[in-house]
Amino acid sequence: MASSSSLLRQEDPNAIAKRLMQKAHNRDGLSEIAAGVFFLTIAGMTGLQVVFKAGSPAYKAAVWGWMLSCATLPLVSQWVIKKIRRRFLIEKVGYVELKPVSRKRFGAVFALAFLVAVAAVIAAYLGRNPFPPTAWVLAGTGIGGGVIGALAGRIPRFFIGGGITAATGIALAFSRVSLAAGFTILYGVIGLLSLVSGCVVLLLFLRQPAEQVQ
Repeated sequence: MASSSSLLRQEDPNAIAKRLMQKAHNRDGLSEIAAGVFFLTIAGMTGLQVVFKAGSPAYKAAVWGWMLSCATLPLVSQWVIKKIRRRFLIEKVGYVELKPVSRKRFGAVFALAFLVAVAAVIAAYLGRNPFPPTAWVLAGTGIGGGVIGALAGRIPRFFIGGGITAATGIALAFSRVSLAAGFTILYGVIGLLSLVSGCVVLLLFLRQPAEQVQ
């Protein structure tokens, strides 16, 4: 049987580099906190669209706020994470480059989830399934979001979060809630999970002596 050191030498250097970069990116919890803030903001804007009457000024403001948040928060969060790491964590962990987004991986997952949702909606319209189209959209989004979350982290807490996200989408499908209300709950659950997980990881990380941080 080959030893672990020989297996390590045989492993693709690019794979090793990506794994180490992934570990460095997730060890302080900042990316999860940013994701939590993003999804909770989206959940809030979606919830406002449920509360206010369609076409009203408040409803239009919520829609614009939703679109603005989707467009700007991811970019702003990357800048904020970089500033926090350089200002407060540089002495503890050194310089950490933000992990680049794997567009191919996320595109493939989104495409798969979209195709599953479309097929399910068509089947529902044809009367082949008792669930309404809204249910399948929520279930497909929950499952797709769970898979994306697990692939993004590839560590236990991300797999657990992905499982809870998928389960939430399926539960919402059975509850027969409206699409807007369902997305509000789903985004809220994703955001809360990510925010709590990130805060716990950050607190544990800050309590570690610098020499024990890897």
